[in-house]
Amino acid sequence: MSHCFYPLVNVVKNYPWGSRSALNARFHIPNPDDQPQAELWMGVHPAGISQVVCEDGTCSLTELIATDKQAMLGSKIAGQFGELPYLLKILAAESALSIQVHPQKAQAQAGFQRQQQNPDNPPDYNDDNHKPELVYALTPFMAMNGFRNPADIVGNFTPLNIPSLSDALTQLAVSPCAETLQAFFLLVMQLPQDEKQQALKRLIDNARDWYDDNLATFILRLHQYYPDDIGLFAPLFLNCLTLQPGEAMFLSPGTLHAYVHGVAVEVMASSDNVLRAGLTPKKINLKELMACTVFEPVYAAQLRMRPISEAGKHHYPIPVEDFCFDVYSDVKDVAIQTTSAEIVLVIDGQALLHHPCGETATLKEGQSVFIPAVTGDWTLSITGTLCRVYG
Repeated sequence: MSHCFYPLVNVVKNYPWGSRSALNARFHIPNPDDQPQAELWMGVHPAGISQVVCEDGTCSLTELIATDKQAMLGSKIAGQFGELPYLLKILAAESALSIQVHPQKAQAQAGFQRQQQNPDNPPDYNDDNHKPELVYALTPFMAMNGFRNPADIVGNFTPLNIPSLSDALTQLAVSPCAETLQAFFLLVMQLPQDEKQQALKRLIDNARDWYDDNLATFILRLHQYYPDDIGLFAPLFLNCLTLQPGEAMFLSPGTLHAYVHGVAVEVMASSDNVLRAGLTPKKINLKELMACTVFEPVYAAQLRMRPISEAGKHHYPIPVEDFCFDVYSDVKDVAIQTTSAEIVLVIDGQALLHHPCGETATLKEGQSVFIPAVTGDWTLSITGTLCRVYG
């Protein structure tokens, strides 16, 4: 007999930039070996498949869905995607993640196919999917998102007086467009070592004098963890913002970005494709990076999402079909209709899920359940906050 609510056992990812304490302190996730716990994954991506709890033990969420894709996913998702189309994470960044961009769908498909044909090459594509993503802050969350206005980029770089960038900076000032921004960015990424080191020293020595507090704070925080990295220039050309708890932002494929510090819920298309541009010891494939990056400014006023709100519920309108995202806070017996595969995650407090058949699930912070499409109508009560991801 199928169930309405399947408790999930999820995979913790230990990356060097992760926090050793945040997931344990906030979500009671054990860390017996004192590892940097960076992400908790909820979904079916091959790099971290969730397990579901059943009467006779556990099986993978992939296996559960495969038992009846129509019933588990719903006809729309089963027909359009054939699998769970999203990946839900809790992300805990102590130091910054690499500056990165995610490919468009067609780029990912072509890149992954090349990868399959040349398996000895270092991997740039881990799958054939794009990776639009939403970030919902649980603590103050420092991030860089999209290129600044070209005039601001020119103003930020001018005092550094870097000879190799002089002509490109002038072109960007005189004719601000995608082509001049692309040309300027390429030169930054290819700065000769001696010029890079001299400019970075001037940047760090003068950050507090030359720039406003927000920009200087980003530069100096990155310098703590990534001295001499080309990514220290990124705050000069990317928007720097700190989301407050409960604020969210969306990143389209092709958007250059980096998460710098804090804890957040992240939901994305089910992909792990990353092309890096700095703040990393890993290789930078400049050709692929340039091909996948959209060289258009993202204006700071457009960075934060504006949810559609009603009593106890915030719905975040997302411009892709891979996932939807809602947040519920302090509601009692709210009617919900499930028509696709869902994952709900308790951010804080305690939730009670109840189905008319009598089945219930009680969840506390950090716990999640998978809800099949056939579950249909059920009710939610939460003291605290819960997020709901669905197709």
